[in-house]
Amino acid sequence: MDLLNLIKIIAAIVTVIVALIAGVVELRLNPDNWLNRWFALFFASASLGFLTYTIYHFIYMDSYSNAELIIIPIMITAHILFNFIPISLVMTVFIVEKYKKIAMNLSHLGIMITLFILMSVGYFIWPPTLNPVKYADKIIDTETPEGLFIFVNISRIVLLCYVVLKYAMITKKVEEETKKRVQWFFTGIIIAIIGLFINITGGLFGLIILEIIALIFVDIGMIIVVKGFLI
Repeated sequence: MDLLNLIKIIAAIVTVIVALIAGVVELRLNPDNWLNRWFALFFASASLGFLTYTIYHFIYMDSYSNAELIIIPIMITAHILFNFIPISLVMTVFIVEKYKKIAMNLSHLGIMITLFILMSVGYFIWPPTLNPVKYADKIIDTETPEGLFIFVNISRIVLLCYVVLKYAMITKKVEEETKKRVQWFFTGIIIAIIGLFINITGGLFGLIILEIIALIFVDIGMIIVVKGFLI
């Protein structure tokens, strides 16, 4: 394994740990509050997503076909978990803006669940493949069909942009006593989303260094979001 791939895997492991701790802290602060629950789901999705992402990068067998049978389902699981990241963030916006009763009804939660299914079902219809050339060099590199890759990532980007826009608007409207907390949320989410954008760019162009930088941004963003809850 080359040095950059090793660093990427280490960075992913760090992200797993940071997201896990953040999720536990978030939920323990107020387990009955749906805002805490959705942020905890955001952290859990990131933690489990990067955990499965890390796991399949360690799988190597003499048989390429056997390896693909194991690696691809794990890779799909990771991306389904990644798809839930923007979904959970949008739900935090609904909770902050519309309160639990409205946010958890069918017109909001139902739409987000439907969108999550649409983003994820394509992986079973047009499954990714394992790059055989790189696998021969003991590098795990999966390739997603271009149409599916574009659809999923555009969906993620649109949802994340919606979150950024909404939190910017919420920050201007909230009362002074809660403004500082929402500002921490907004700052943390912005940094994490920048990381996700960088990660998408790195994946699109196959630039491992960008994926490493992305993980650092995501870690910093998650820590700042938790700081907002601790105020």
